[in-house]
Amino acid sequence: MDFTPTLIDEVPLPDGRIELLEWHWPNLIDFLRREDDLMVEMSLAPHAADASAEFPELAPGNRCFMGTLFVRYPGVAVHGRGDGGHIRVVRMIFTGAAEERILRGRPLPPVAMLQGLLDIRNDTLRKLMTLALRELTTPEQRSPEALDALHRLVGIELGRLLERQLTTVPGGRLAAWQYRRIRERLAKGGPPPKADELARLCGISVRHLNRQFHALTGTTLADYVGNYWIERAKALLLDHELPVKSVAHATGFAHPNSFARAFRRAVGVSPQQFRQRSAPAVAPVTVPVAETTAETADPGSEAPVA
Repeated sequence: MDFTPTLIDEVPLPDGRIELLEWHWPNLIDFLRREDDLMVEMSLAPHAADASAEFPELAPGNRCFMGTLFVRYPGVAVHGRGDGGHIRVVRMIFTGAAEERILRGRPLPPVAMLQGLLDIRNDTLRKLMTLALRELTTPEQRSPEALDALHRLVGIELGRLLERQLTTVPGGRLAAWQYRRIRERLAKGGPPPKADELARLCGISVRHLNRQFHALTGTTLADYVGNYWIERAKALLLDHELPVKSVAHATGFAHPNSFARAFRRAVGVSPQQFRQRSAPAVAPVTVPVAETTAETADPGSEAPVA
């Protein structure tokens, strides 16, 4: 099948170009592409689709998530699978001196880094790409100078991104952005995530995730995830108005009994016992002693002498 895109618009620049492209693919796609130039691409909602990808020449079968903002490294083949349909992207292409400035003559990065580049969580890059799209889609106000400036800014930010990622892979500690993704996923609630889900979010294999997570935190990923939901459950249980059933659902358990068993194994007491123990102490009620008067005196006692 021909995966050649339709070129909607293109602006040539001194060190590359900016393109707006679209595809009309079948519902499910399976593609293999190799780009000769360094590219940053952003899929545009609602014409966007998530996919999984691998580098068949470097790590066949080691698939990762491919998001809506990603980098295509020059000369590296990508095998992708995902939803098809109507897909539209804005693309910045860097050639010649711009590509050399960004890559700085570095050798091909490790697979873990290439995987991370297929799902970039970088607000600066996304904002710059959005500004370029707005400039590109308003021809009556389009400024070639503005597009060239945005192209150069994206190149600078991409160079910084590559520099940061090279300090963390391969085999080192988990990068800050990867650790942040794990925290964000846990904060979303729902069922505790499995290691393979977190590995996809971080763009690395489960084996690398476990090793790099331990190097960063000094604890295993499984212990960290387990402790996180336990602490979340404890915090929710402190709200005595919240039913235990609701706490169970908020921490990813379909049934309160399953939650209670897991909580007891981890904490040593049931959720209800933990809630009772954590309740603030209630001050004892002091009943004031009434003063003895003639009216309340023992009838058998003598009245005081005036």
